[in-house]
Amino acid sequence: MKFRRSQQEPLSLNLTPLIDVVFLLLIFFMVSTTFDRPTELKMQLPEAQHGSVQSEGHVLSIEVLPNGLIHLNGEQADDLAAELDRYLDDNPEPDYIRVLADEQALHRDVSHVLDTLAGADLTDIRFQTLAKP
Repeated sequence: MKFRRSQQEPLSLNLTPLIDVVFLLLIFFMVSTTFDRPTELKMQLPEAQHGSVQSEGHVLSIEVLPNGLIHLNGEQADDLAAELDRYLDDNPEPDYIRVLADEQALHRDVSHVLDTLAGADLTDIRFQTLAKP
């Protein structure tokens, strides 16, 4: 009597359940993770150690206040880009722009001012510092 050898199937590792578990873990960590975004940055204004007073010339002064208000040469500017365009149409280009940011002013507001100035191709920007008493 002749017996036929049964063909053995090659062993294979089924990875489907492993992939399912990995995806479930990935989804769990994505859902349960919280991302913390800083809303404001604390910054100290620099203090000048020494220096000389520069001649004024034609200077455009922009003040950034802690409550988010922006003043252009002492007058409140609700829409900084429009006010800046109006100022540049009426006046010659300033020698430089002086930015005075209050210590409590939000970095977002200062960044908005810098972006607006860059959009108007004004590049000579100087931050005013506090004189050391």
